[in-house]
Amino acid sequence: MPHIAFIGECMLELSGAQPGTVFGAAKLGFAGDTLNAATYMARTSRLLDPASIKCASYITALGTDAYSNAMIEAWQSDGIATDLVRRIDCALPGLYTIQTDADGERSFSYWRDQAAAKQVLGGGHDAQIRDSFGRFDGFYLSGISLAILSPDDRQKMITLVADYANKGGKVYFDTNHRPRLWSGDQTAMDIYRAIAPFCDTVLPTFDDDAALFGDKSAQETGQRWLEAGVREVIVKSGGDPTYWCNKDGQSSFVTPPVITEIVDTTSAGDSFNGSFLAARSHGQSVEGAIGIAQKVAGRVICRHGALVDISDLELG
Repeated sequence: MPHIAFIGECMLELSGAQPGTVFGAAKLGFAGDTLNAATYMARTSRLLDPASIKCASYITALGTDAYSNAMIEAWQSDGIATDLVRRIDCALPGLYTIQTDADGERSFSYWRDQAAAKQVLGGGHDAQIRDSFGRFDGFYLSGISLAILSPDDRQKMITLVADYANKGGKVYFDTNHRPRLWSGDQTAMDIYRAIAPFCDTVLPTFDDDAALFGDKSAQETGQRWLEAGVREVIVKSGGDPTYWCNKDGQSSFVTPPVITEIVDTTSAGDSFNGSFLAARSHGQSVEGAIGIAQKVAGRVICRHGALVDISDLELG
């Protein structure tokens, strides 16, 4: 079973309460885009093969507080390896809240300026990650993984990714662009273009890339990434067809309609990405993996919160 390392930020998640409502109605959990993807890779892998264990590692920085400890315990219970989590005394994880509208679309408020994850490559931890490369069949990161870092650490991350790719490792990337985390659009575009040549597979969401790069279609998004040096591109487009391309061809796959009410799209793209990688790791074709990822994402958006139970989902 291939083992993929996911790197980024996990935050405390406060959901289920709107401003002006009783605070006790809120649910406190934790999530983050790359952690969500790692979790759904682990959970989908178990659905495809109950014997699947330790198919994912999570790399981040946390404090030594009770919330950080609870995160570690939860990840381990999902079969996610945590030995590359940097622990920092007196540091804390970030916090965000979710508000959802009647259509399930979400808005966020963040408290993350001093989050421990910003220091994931500090204290020589980048060298420790590099020394672990031989354990991994893939390395997954996102635009958020890069955006939260200082400019110097972003360059460290790109160097880390380049070293891994140059040693034959597969790099998976989702832009997951969040403008408020960047000093400007040009900075973000420059960083994404810098990392593209080292990526095996990119899994962007069309709306994110269209807003930044001005793409007019999913096909334009896919072709732009190919021209930047990526081998394979999977473009997510919500309820519209999922577009896939590589240098040999291209296809679109209709997204099955969601038959129950959509209540929260928080982790739609992350769950797709993690489930897609799980399916590919279990020998599915690109088309088969997209189908499985669509089913998982379809379940996730009908539940509240980023991390939901999919144990009863039929993937056959």
